[in-house]
Amino acid sequence: MGLHRAASLRWSALRLLAHAEFSAVPGSVATARQWARELLTGTASDATVDDLVLLLSEVVTNAVVHSDSGRAPGGSVMVCLGFGGGLVHVEVIDDGSATSVPFVRAADSDGGRGLLLVDLIATGWGACRDATGNVVWFHLPAAAPEKPGPSL
Repeated sequence: MGLHRAASLRWSALRLLAHAEFSAVPGSVATARQWARELLTGTASDATVDDLVLLLSEVVTNAVVHSDSGRAPGGSVMVCLGFGGGLVHVEVIDDGSATSVPFVRAADSDGGRGLLLVDLIATGWGACRDATGNVVWFHLPAAAPEKPGPSL
């Protein structure tokens, strides 16, 4: 319940489309991607949905691998999707970590490309720590879905 309450306060200026809580296990990354794709198909352009799903995958993976959510039995990660100011807003909330906070690091053979991709592709992004843990958010343009062209 703490994750939901904290997210609600941050979303007062945005139109929340949906939120979902996922188990903090590697298999949940694919589940979160599928959930987001199904929610946004038809409400945003294919390119926006593809970018969003890629970045969401990276951020949820980071939460599972690097936060206390993934280290504790029964840990979870919350994902919120919504719209505001011509943007799609995505927020991933985890239990945080006593040993690290989310930041862009140099990629190496062990990874490190997740937040670098977010930094390169997203219109804006950020990370903060609050009473519930870490929050990583990003924005993408909320381009309208493409209309089918005439058949040839």
